[in-house]
Amino acid sequence: MQLYSYQKDILDKDPLKTGIFLATGLGKTVIALLLAEGNTLCVVPKTLREDKTWQRNLEQIDNHKITKLRVISKEDFKKLAPSLRKFDTVILDEAHQLAGITPSTRYRKKVQIPRASQIFEGLCYYLKEYPPKRLYLVTATPIRSPMAVLGLAWLLGVHWDYYKFRERFYFRIPIPHREIWTPKKDKQTMEKLAELVNKLGITGRMEDYVDVPEQTFVIKNVGLTKDQARKLKVIHQEFPDPIVLIGKKHQIENGVLTGDEYNEPQIFNDNKIEAIEEMLLQYPKLLIFAKYKMQIQKIAKHFEKDIKVFTLTGDTKDRGQLMKDAEASERCIVIAQSGISAGYELPSFRCTIFASMDYSVVSYIQALGRTLRVNHLQKNLYVTLLAGEIDNAVNKAIQLKQDFNEKIYYEKGSKLWDPV
Repeated sequence: MQLYSYQKDILDKDPLKTGIFLATGLGKTVIALLLAEGNTLCVVPKTLREDKTWQRNLEQIDNHKITKLRVISKEDFKKLAPSLRKFDTVILDEAHQLAGITPSTRYRKKVQIPRASQIFEGLCYYLKEYPPKRLYLVTATPIRSPMAVLGLAWLLGVHWDYYKFRERFYFRIPIPHREIWTPKKDKQTMEKLAELVNKLGITGRMEDYVDVPEQTFVIKNVGLTKDQARKLKVIHQEFPDPIVLIGKKHQIENGVLTGDEYNEPQIFNDNKIEAIEEMLLQYPKLLIFAKYKMQIQKIAKHFEKDIKVFTLTGDTKDRGQLMKDAEASERCIVIAQSGISAGYELPSFRCTIFASMDYSVVSYIQALGRTLRVNHLQKNLYVTLLAGEIDNAVNKAIQLKQDFNEKIYYEKGSKLWDPV
């Protein structure tokens, strides 16, 4: 396997414990495996464990320093933690998902402690009890939140003070019977947070290392069909809860409405199908991201009579084979659930379409890296399709590098929930 100069530089420095925080598409997995030695444990997302992504990468680089590679999911770790013993190398993949510490606190044995996820607490205990010689935290999105950065630091053994960190990076908002901590967003604070991340590990954008061809981003407002507009006028009658209503309106804007025990699922005509048809005339292979499974099924059903369609959801079993088949195809569509946007690559696809966006900015950043790869640099087109108010609100939040939150959107005074 050919290594790039930046990868060789990292291997020459041979850090024993660090975050590998390079942007998507820069070969973080390869770097971590080449740094590893001895008995090696990888804690990865469940899908990557099932796909054997790390094992396949190890076969390609043939690192003889690794005597044994054990790959488990974070769900496996919760079950196996009591029986796990010392490993020479520990790698935590998509580490931002494991840094589950929050700005809220709770009490344990009458002592106030940070509120954190079970797996984060388990990892902290395990790494303290069985410190590995080498430890690598791998993620392209370390700044999921300020507290995620603190969590990454603690996992690496850097013990920044919890309360001082919270005071520096959060606002305290007192409300009756409790308090809310909201992240500060000013430029100075974000620069300080980035500075701390640089101290924790290796950071870098793709353009820092290679000449990246022009990447084109297009927002296309497709509008609502009469079918959608009619439903949006009456949907509040079925879902009077304003928070639920926001989600249901977003579904309708994307041509679907999931059901429950009282309501049947529904499909609506929408203009996004036509927009995808137009892009298919220009590009033989499309990668489409859609938030809702019903929407994925709808798009697949429309196109599968004319072109090979692959769907990637939480139900997909052999994701590795799907990617091989899609890459080998001369003409096809891959429709992926918006939240499943990490751990795979489709370098032969030149056009990515966001039919509907996940509420997470991390999912969006990861999605951009599925086609932009350092080993296959090309010009790419990214098209975001917007139909209505919630589509636009979600996109605005993501472009501001913020997660979209239905409750916050409601509380900011939108008239969305008022009957039309």
